[in-house]
Amino acid sequence: MQKTRLVAASVAFALATAGIFSLAAEDGVLLHGYGRSKVGALLEDGSWFISENTLDLRLSCETGDAAFYANPVLYERAGEVQLPELREAYIELGGDAFDLRVGKQQIIWGKGDGVFITDIVSPKDLSQFLIPDFEELRLAVTGARLDLYAGAHGLELVWLPWFTKTITPGATSLWAPAMPFPITPTFVNADIPEFALASGEYFAKYAFMGKAFDLSLTGGWFWNDTPSYAVLAKTLGAGGLASLTVEPEYYRTVSAGYALSGSVGPFVLRSEGAWYGDRRFQGNPMVYADGYAEKNAIQYLVGTDFSVAGINFGMQFIQDFILDHEEDLVEDRIQNTATFVVVKTFLRETLTVELFSYVGFDAPDALIKPKLTWDVSDALEIFAGAYIFLGDSGDFGQYDGNDGGYIGAKMSF
Repeated sequence: MQKTRLVAASVAFALATAGIFSLAAEDGVLLHGYGRSKVGALLEDGSWFISENTLDLRLSCETGDAAFYANPVLYERAGEVQLPELREAYIELGGDAFDLRVGKQQIIWGKGDGVFITDIVSPKDLSQFLIPDFEELRLAVTGARLDLYAGAHGLELVWLPWFTKTITPGATSLWAPAMPFPITPTFVNADIPEFALASGEYFAKYAFMGKAFDLSLTGGWFWNDTPSYAVLAKTLGAGGLASLTVEPEYYRTVSAGYALSGSVGPFVLRSEGAWYGDRRFQGNPMVYADGYAEKNAIQYLVGTDFSVAGINFGMQFIQDFILDHEEDLVEDRIQNTATFVVVKTFLRETLTVELFSYVGFDAPDALIKPKLTWDVSDALEIFAGAYIFLGDSGDFGQYDGNDGGYIGAKMSF
């Protein structure tokens, strides 16, 4: 009952906020969104791993050069009503040569599909690994974003005074990743960067949108929103390491990157890459006193999109390099991954068949995500899909026992 009241209060608050703002609006407030039900089961034993109802509300209104937007989301999972979430809520001021957005907002950079290289501003919700839609993986950040425009050129500046961390799976979750330690450690709670001017994060992106190609250059000085693990204490026994105590630590890092796309005949070509300074990589705690080593790293991708006989194809190849690599690090010096997507529509584009897959070449392993979507009407969508993991190690193979299927329906308004 208490959670129900919280849900109702959240919706009422969002509606009231938009209503107050719209008193001076020329066109009034707009409300749209969707309701969605989704259930899924593991193929191995038939147990439910998804049982979810979602109400996603999107409120917006404009008055002159100002606009307001709010995106409250309500979830019911496994019969339990969750605390309401406010995915985004911001005010935007605009002019002929600038836009200023202040509040909680998603900031999307980069050209990659399902890969986050220069997309360094917004952290991710990985509590269910890569199972949710990509739109739901990205979390909003709280701060200010200023966009400046001059013809085909643009400059985007972002300041985040509040730190937002990546949401990781709990220790008992299906999606809890393998820990990079030889034994199970004892964890100490992490310290979160405090709200202070000195703790702010800063990002910048220059963009050029030409007739033949688009180019962006990105940079940032920020907190790594996925922590490393620092060794606080360890004891040795007759067989080696007997106990280990670690603390998740969020640390500063710097990045500089690029994203490029253009068309050559029937092909859309794209590339994206970034250099990261002083990233922490976990290592053998018997070799590294802190449990990690700081190294520079490079990540890049090359990809293409094209169509053949009405079928859309997309391919990407991604490489990760650890510079000055050492053999006692957990991760390999080079990691190679690819993504593939195939999309075909039928029945006058009301039925969409999609296959998206990640392939890791080093383990080897893979994640294959087939999906079927039927647009019954402009408002009603019925969908079904699956998650198939291949391999027995690596980013995807570690979840080999988590193959599952799901069905659902989505009503938009």
